[in-house]
Amino acid sequence: MRRVYLSVAGVLFILWLGMFSWVVKAMKPEFLSLVSAPPPSHPMIPEEFTTLVHAPGIHFSIYHTLPGDTFLSVAQKYGLMETTLRSLNQANDNTQPKLNSLLFIPSKDGIFHMLRPGQGLADIARAYDISLKEVLRANRKRDDADLQPGEVLYLPGGAYLSKQDVKWISLASLETQKGFLKPTTGRFADGFGQRLHPITGKMAFHEGLDLAPGWRARVVASQDGQVIFAGIRAGFGRLIILDHGGGLTSWYAHLDEISVKFQQWVKRGSLIGKVGKTGRVTGPHLHFEVRLNGKPQNPLLYLVQ
Repeated sequence: MRRVYLSVAGVLFILWLGMFSWVVKAMKPEFLSLVSAPPPSHPMIPEEFTTLVHAPGIHFSIYHTLPGDTFLSVAQKYGLMETTLRSLNQANDNTQPKLNSLLFIPSKDGIFHMLRPGQGLADIARAYDISLKEVLRANRKRDDADLQPGEVLYLPGGAYLSKQDVKWISLASLETQKGFLKPTTGRFADGFGQRLHPITGKMAFHEGLDLAPGWRARVVASQDGQVIFAGIRAGFGRLIILDHGGGLTSWYAHLDEISVKFQQWVKRGSLIGKVGKTGRVTGPHLHFEVRLNGKPQNPLLYLVQ
């Protein structure tokens, strides 16, 4: 008799498992999402996103939003803070995710920031109240020369900034409202950052970009502005400096010819001079700088072409 009971119990258990499986499959995804954190709907992250995030030790997945989802509820499903998801998904305001939208989910907490033109590492560290050294370490950066517009930086321990925060507004104000034009044609002969100086043979910081289109090639204003210098300066040779407002200036050096005058207003793309080899050079080229409050910035963060 005991064996009969055990056999009946076994059959009932198998039937119960089958019914439970059927019920689970028939349930809507909303119910399942309440049971546990759902696996990523699309484990493959778009390549354009992964190339913009270089934080070592962090992995990303994608979540498809369901009815009733909020940034807080999704964050709780993955054991994360709401501010982590908001900063990574560029939603540092009071909005909530739309139905069937995609959210990027990081493998650990922290604040993220998408780099905009005109923003440097020191500016970002200051705004988020984190040391510059920590920003460099967390993102495997050496200096601003390693930055690319649209890149996502990981800021462990950084303060969350809403769009109403004065620090966010200050950081956003650094972004140029209209991109800079490449001031001349030709290849980039030398970049921004540390390099072996072609004349001294020693390592030195190069504060701009060198473009080599050939002697007397056209040089145009990269952005609307006023001429605040047009003459000769030691090392730069014939030099033009344009003031674009907000502490932003552009420098055009080693010119053969200057076609503008002091205090003249120029339009973006208008002719201002010709490429030369004046000043301290080894051959004809244009040395181009962008400075913010007198501090050299990486011009590639400003150029739109």
